[in-house]
Amino acid sequence: MNIDPDLQALFAQARLSFERDAFVQNVMARIDRERRRTLILWASFGIAGIAVLGLLAAPVAEAVSMATRLLPVSLVDIETDWLRQLLAPVNSVAAAIAISVLLIRKFFRRILR
Repeated sequence: MNIDPDLQALFAQARLSFERDAFVQNVMARIDRERRRTLILWASFGIAGIAVLGLLAAPVAEAVSMATRLLPVSLVDIETDWLRQLLAPVNSVAAAIAISVLLIRKFFRRILR
């Protein structure tokens, strides 16, 4: 078996110059830097998110209020009391929106398959 002497010298030099403690300290320092960077990034996103929520709180509350007033509105005015109660689950704006969303979802699933 012929082993190149230059290659053996290179491996011998690498074995001697490797300092385990310095390597571990270097890796731990990098991990600490990455951890600090990640923490600062997440904290920045959190603070920005809280600021955005603070700015949008009033409009979102108004939109929810409007939706709660609009969703139960009947689509068709039914005079008979028992028939109105029987059709109440499907005779509302909320039911129309839900059925539309389900139909659109089914349509897209059928197209994407």
